[in-house]
Amino acid sequence: MSINRMKRLFLNLMAVTACLDSVTCFAQTNAESFYYAGCSAFNAGNYNAALTNFTSSIELNPRMPITYCMRGRTKWWLKDYSGAITDYDQSIALDPKCGGYYCNRGQAKYSLKMIPEALADFNKAIKLDPVNAQAYFNRGHLKTLCLTNYTEAVADFTKAIEMHSDPQEEDIYCWRGNARMELKDYIGAIADYEKALALNTNTDWGNAFYIKTNLVLARKLLGESKKDN
Repeated sequence: MSINRMKRLFLNLMAVTACLDSVTCFAQTNAESFYYAGCSAFNAGNYNAALTNFTSSIELNPRMPITYCMRGRTKWWLKDYSGAITDYDQSIALDPKCGGYYCNRGQAKYSLKMIPEALADFNKAIKLDPVNAQAYFNRGHLKTLCLTNYTEAVADFTKAIEMHSDPQEEDIYCWRGNARMELKDYIGAIADYEKALALNTNTDWGNAFYIKTNLVLARKLLGESKKDN
């Protein structure tokens, strides 16, 4: 082979490589554009548009675990719980050390009443990310409603309050109050309901009514327990 021909082959190879790099860069850039468009739609509550954008992003770059996670969250809001689990599976396959993916998958399994499987995911999420407030809250919720393990539920809700980026979250106090009610810790339940009610500043009258009803019941049961003693 002549030197000139070798040069031409080398230059052609360089051109092909540059072209492939350009295509890869284009796909990567557009995958990110679709991802951010999906996030904007998701935050606006436009879940169908979010789903379309996340899917387009995945088609261009199927190696981004966060995109599968966000598409899974979108499917969860659309009540496609099985589809959400499939996406979370892919997120975990790509990044098995992220506790948040297990937490989200556990929530989807919980929605399908896959209680042991959901609990296992919440446990895994907390093991990988011990400051994941959502995982503690979800596990506490599950232990309250499904396992009737109220003592551990109270501990989980307490951890959720400690770890939450916004500890002024009324739902956590309300659910801890519910668990304390089951334990007949009416004083603790009253304190939690009062805290939850004080934090109810978003004009959610339905939630406020629920908290007030539980607060009245807790005070009534506390009074009755004092009479019995």
